[in-house]
Amino acid sequence: MNLKQDSLSQIADRLGFPPIPGAPLVRGYRIDSRQVLPGDLFFALPGAKADGHQFLEEARARGGVAAVIKKGYQGPRFGIPVLEVEDVEKSLQDLARLQLSQEKAPRIIGVTGSVGKTTTKEFLATLLQARYRVGKTPENHNTKLTLPLAILNLRGDEEVLVLEMGMSEPGDLRRLVHIAPPEVAVLTKVALAHAAHFPGGLEEIARGKAEIFLSPKLRTAIFFERFSEYPGCVEGVLGEKVSFTLDCEQADYFLSPGEEGVFIDERGVRASRFALAFKLPHLLHNFLAAVSAARQMHMEWDEIHSQIPYLELPKMRFEQFEKEGVLWINDAYNANPESMRAALSSLVEPRGGGKRIGVLGVMSPLGTFSESAHREIGCFAQKHLDHLLVFGEEAWPLLDSFQEVKKPAELFTDLELLAKRLQSLVSLGDVVLIKGSRVMKMEQIFERLGLKGSGCCS
Repeated sequence: MNLKQDSLSQIADRLGFPPIPGAPLVRGYRIDSRQVLPGDLFFALPGAKADGHQFLEEARARGGVAAVIKKGYQGPRFGIPVLEVEDVEKSLQDLARLQLSQEKAPRIIGVTGSVGKTTTKEFLATLLQARYRVGKTPENHNTKLTLPLAILNLRGDEEVLVLEMGMSEPGDLRRLVHIAPPEVAVLTKVALAHAAHFPGGLEEIARGKAEIFLSPKLRTAIFFERFSEYPGCVEGVLGEKVSFTLDCEQADYFLSPGEEGVFIDERGVRASRFALAFKLPHLLHNFLAAVSAARQMHMEWDEIHSQIPYLELPKMRFEQFEKEGVLWINDAYNANPESMRAALSSLVEPRGGGKRIGVLGVMSPLGTFSESAHREIGCFAQKHLDHLLVFGEEAWPLLDSFQEVKKPAELFTDLELLAKRLQSLVSLGDVVLIKGSRVMKMEQIFERLGLKGSGCCS
């Protein structure tokens, strides 16, 4: 519930308009007319497929009290009060930025990375709740449109905000930092994600991710220890630099698994032991990133411990459930080479002679790196899978390289046919991993097989 309701007149004032007599209260903010609730302000954004101005009638019918539209729009307004602006997107971002520049604005923690940023954000928000009133970006609302929308829809009584910040194109992080400058910035890992827009590969992606450290309010930069290998990305960072890793004891925060749990060393000193419900290395990496940030927010170790039972994974991130003797793994939210390797290397051994089946979709968008990246994952999968089903024509190099070891592999371009083949293939004791880029919507395979369950994050 939004506790900071503003009148449309106050919002107009922030955007440079004169006061509006008798202006209604605004209870929420929307960019999708289908999600408008009574009392909402609707932003009629231009889109690649549809123009938001086409949905003013629906916004009004759903109870929207006003809309922000582009100056010069000549179409019908359906009786809804409007604010006419030069740039609807910029107005959305400006309102969010101005909200965070107020005197009693919450402290901001920004989280970015090619992999693990949503999980790290969720872990960190949960840990911080032991001491602070915490707000966070819902799900993966991390873009130049969804992040400001999430900020505007916060309750209004938060002390700390944990904001996930995504990057699809060069300059994205710089724009998000301008809207919401973090005091603490966390960078999880760098990988070939959205590489179609970064022809320079990992180094160019690293430079783009490092823009989160350009915040004028930055106090602490937290990053995966190996990020220091990218020239110029760390050296110019102002503020304290904090590294974390599972690989190097010299990092500021080092995690090592043991028989009695996982141990964290803080700046070379054994600091704490945790009993966690998950053991997968990439999840431990995300947990360590969250702990590192929590400590920079002056959390005590006992406060962090008190929140461990409440840690949960976001949906479709290595969710596991068993059905009729088959272990299903739903890792369908997204995929890039780094997350593919992490998922494949985390597969458990099948029981009773069962098979390890991988249902892998296209990793997109990788641009000129697509063929080599898919081929590399096909080679990597050779030692982790017994049978491979590939979805999407662009992933043919994955199939091709996997077949070099004479293991069965099949390519599908129709999701229905793939689901039917998988259904005929699985048997008692099998382990099935389903993973692909968001655009592939691999989770629909579970729906087609009538598998609705989801499970733990172990």
